[in-house]
Parts: sequence; structure tokens; C-alpha cells
Amino acid sequence: MPILVLKTSLFAAFFCAFLLAGCNTDKPDLNTEVAACAPPTATIASVQGDGPVSALQGQQVTVKGIVTLIRDGQGMFIEEPESDRDKRTSNALFIQAETLADEISVGALISTRGIVTEIDNGRYTVTALTDLVTLVSCSDGNPLPISTITLPLDGSGREALEGMRVQIDGELVANDVFQLSDGNFTLAGNGIQFVPTEVMTSGPEANAKSTQNRNYSLPVTLPDELEIDAVISSGSSIIDITGVLAHDGRGLRLSIQEISTGPETDFVLPPTAQAGELRVVGMNLHNYFNGDGRGSGFPTPRGAGTPAEYDQQRDRIAAGIQVLQPHILAVMELENDGFDRLSAASDFIQLANASSGSEWQVARPENDDTGSDKITVGLFYRTDILQALGPAQTLTGPEFRRSRQPIAQVFQQHSDGRRILVVVNHLKSKGSCPPVGENTKQHDGQGCWNPMRTASAVKMAAWATELAEQAGTANILIMGDMNAYRREDPINAIRNSGFIELMDDEIGQVYSYIFFGQAGTLDYAFASTALQRQVQQAFIWHANAIWPPNMQLPRPWMRFSDHDPVVVDIRLHQSATSD
Repeated sequence: MPILVLKTSLFAAFFCAFLLAGCNTDKPDLNTEVAACAPPTATIASVQGDGPVSALQGQQVTVKGIVTLIRDGQGMFIEEPESDRDKRTSNALFIQAETLADEISVGALISTRGIVTEIDNGRYTVTALTDLVTLVSCSDGNPLPISTITLPLDGSGREALEGMRVQIDGELVANDVFQLSDGNFTLAGNGIQFVPTEVMTSGPEANAKSTQNRNYSLPVTLPDELEIDAVISSGSSIIDITGVLAHDGRGLRLSIQEISTGPETDFVLPPTAQAGELRVVGMNLHNYFNGDGRGSGFPTPRGAGTPAEYDQQRDRIAAGIQVLQPHILAVMELENDGFDRLSAASDFIQLANASSGSEWQVARPENDDTGSDKITVGLFYRTDILQALGPAQTLTGPEFRRSRQPIAQVFQQHSDGRRILVVVNHLKSKGSCPPVGENTKQHDGQGCWNPMRTASAVKMAAWATELAEQAGTANILIMGDMNAYRREDPINAIRNSGFIELMDDEIGQVYSYIFFGQAGTLDYAFASTALQRQVQQAFIWHANAIWPPNMQLPRPWMRFSDHDPVVVDIRLHQSATSD
């Protein structure tokens, strides 16, 4: 099995900027030769205090402690060898020093005198000793202090551990690996964390759950010298971890010194469709932009920055199609540049042809109307299995000025003439919040643009029902990225319109997206009552969301998007009609 080896860069230039308030690059180098230790004038615990900032700020003090972590060119963390037993105060301190003598290494007991400073980085500060007058090594090879901690930890609990060397007790999982390529990820002490509105309605209870998830999370970083021969994904088990609760310029982050991981996450392939079943796959393409269609035109407005990045994106999507073997692809985040031979849609047809060994076509709306957004949705289908009856339909109106226009197509199976209406849509995201009005953030867990998404969902569901009636079928499948979690208003609106979400029975178990370490469903499959009885299986394949981006991964289909694909296998029975 291929092994992923993480080699990370520790802080580089940004930490210097973070420490700018205390930097003094014009000071001469300190005399750091081994010398008799000056007695401390203050304990580290008294310097730290029991609040977010030191009561001794601006005063000159002498402190003494064991070096637990060195950051080249920046300084070091020291910790008192014996705790003061006051759980409200940290026993560790950051010492700012651009150069250190060879005698000062991890395990050295040092004495230093300087100015107590709160190095400010906006919301959070780190208590430090700056403008050093003396820095001497008293002895080396001392045992490193260690404290055992457990999650959850609120803000004051973390402040009381600032800079300390800790071992975390209890079961841990990785829950946010988005920045793993930079050595940063997040641990959770309460298992896989779900977005609150994935499992409960919005409001005070959901807000309380969000706070609980945050308190159970701990950001960590892997320094340069630490290698780990494992693929860390969201949900990976961490058995044992030790490090220094240092600062990364934004907040406290555990700098790992020792780590043991559990069994690797399985590279699970999806179940296959059976003979005679129609497989429909909803797939977010993560901004499929093909430049000018001639190999140039990069960087693109939303997608790949270079031709090499685009080739890699195509290769991963092709590998996903090859594994899934779909008959209909309902896609999102396709470049909205028409349908000519240089378009992203035409390029995607070639990709689907090559990866499946079959002939594909795209459902084209009348007048090729796909709206004015930079991205659009699309319906692609295998021509040896299906026939598109008439042009695709699209829905416009004020509800879709922010959301993408949905596209609907009636398909008929060549084998038996049975029909199905498939609708794909991509509702407005929660970002780019307006400053005022009903669509601004309401602090109820549903984010911005919730009324807009809900109005879009209501109109789309009614429209789909009307189209099916006109086509003489009761078989309706709505798929897409709804940018809303399972218990939010837009999803309830589609349910209340008579549609069944095919994985609602697994709430709290399935998800298609991970955002800041919290899992939730943004990508759905809704069936009409008539169609639901013909669904053989429906599932979300975790090919993408749990895996880190920007890294070499062991399987070619991994991380072809930031969303997981939704798969529905249907065995159409005798034609279901609306009369």
C-alpha cells in the first residue's frame, strides 16, 4: 500500500510578523554562555496570571524554566519544572530571542530577564518575555515537564495551559485536514463532529452544540522534524499525542512532539449497480473550467490556475467516473461558457466518454439558457442507455438571481420506454453576506441567504412536479448542492413539497461535506413518492470530503472535488404516470 509521508514547514515567515510587536532586530546578541543562574524575581505562573493578559505587563522580571520547544529565529517556550498547582494559571512562557547559544536546547534549564509583553494579534495574545537583558543556561538534560489534559476545554481552560507541554487523555479523531499539506490539522475529543443544523433544528440548541464542538476541538501542527507514515483523513483515530500548546499567530495550537495513529482509513470503493438498474450520480466538479478550450486561458476565474492543475483535476474526476460507472451525471460547478466544441461542457463529454468507454451527451436547454453566473449545473447522459425527450427545461425568476438556474430533463430508457424526470440545481451559498435585510446572517445556525435558498427550493419543487405531469410520469429525482444542511429551512421546504430525501433515515451518520472540521450534508437526492419505491440503493461515497487537498494520495479518485458524490440506483417499474 502506498504510504503518505508528511514533511511540513514550521511557521516560516508569518511568525516573525506575528511577533513584530516585540521584535528588536537592532539589539546586540545576548551572552548565552553557561553561567550561574540568577534567582527568579517572579514565577512564570505569576507572570501569566489567571486572566487573558498578564498583570505584570511592561515590568522587567527574571524567570526560570526548562526549555520545551525551540523555534529557530523566533525564540522558545520554557516551563517551570514543578507546577504551582493552580489550575487557573499557566506554568509556561514564550521567550523571544532571535539567536540562541548551542548550550540552550530542549531540556536545558534557563534563567532569563526581560520585559513582560502581550504580543497582540487581534483577538488573541500570547504572553512573552521580550527585550531580554540576560539569558543563561543553568543545566541541560532535564526531564521535560508534562501535564495530562482532557477535552473539552473552553477559552479560559486553554488560556491556563498556554505554552505548556501536555499529553491528551481520551479518544481522539482528526476532524479537519484541509491544511494538512502545511502540517496543520484539528483533533476532536467527541468523535466525528456534525454541523449542528445537520442533526437538529436551528436556534439556541444548535448554537450550544456549536460551542460544544468548538470546545472539544484542538488545532495541532506537525513540525519539520516529525514524520508520520500514514494517511490522515477526517475520522482517523489518534491513539496518543504529546506536544507544547504553543501559538500560531491566530490562537493556541499544539505543536506535536509525539503522535501515534490508529488503523488507516479504508480506501472504500462504492457498491456497483446491478444489471437493469439506472445509476444517477450527483457530482460537484469543484469548478470545472477548461480555459479557452485550446490549452490556454489559465488561470481561470474560479477553477484551475494552470494547465497542469487542470489536467490533474480531469484525471481525478475521470477516475471517479470510471469507478462509479453512472448512466446519468447531474453536475454542479461547471464553467458556464455554452456548449460549443471549446466549452467546458464539450470537454466534459470527452472526459466521460474516455473514462467510461461509452458515448455521452449533454441535455441542452432551449436557447442554451444557463443563466449569467460564472458556473452552471448540467445533466449528462449515456446515449446507449437513454434518450432525452425534447430540450431540457430551465427555471428563471427572482428566486434564481443568486441561486443557479435549475435544469430538468425527461429521460426515456431505450430498453423499455420507461421515463424519469431528473432535476439538478445548486442553491446560493452561505457566503458573501449582505449587510442588512432578511438574507443577512440571523445567528440561528443557517448562515446567510437562507430565505433566498428557501424560496428557490419551494419554486423548484413545484416546477418539477408540473414538468412531470406534463411529461406523463410520476418519477421525479431532484439532485444537487443545496448549500443547506438536513435540518435547515430549504431542505424542509423540499420535503414539505412531497419529496423524500433518500438518506434521511441515516441522519447523524452520512455527510457529503466537511467545513472547519464539522461534517454535514449539502448534496442531496430527493425522490417523488412513486420513484422512491423503485430506488434500490442510495448512498454518499466518501471519495473526497475526508481527504486532504493539495497532497499526493494513494488512489487516483481521491479528492476529485471538495464534495462527495451522491449515488442513486433505480430499477424503473412499469411506467408510473401522474393520472
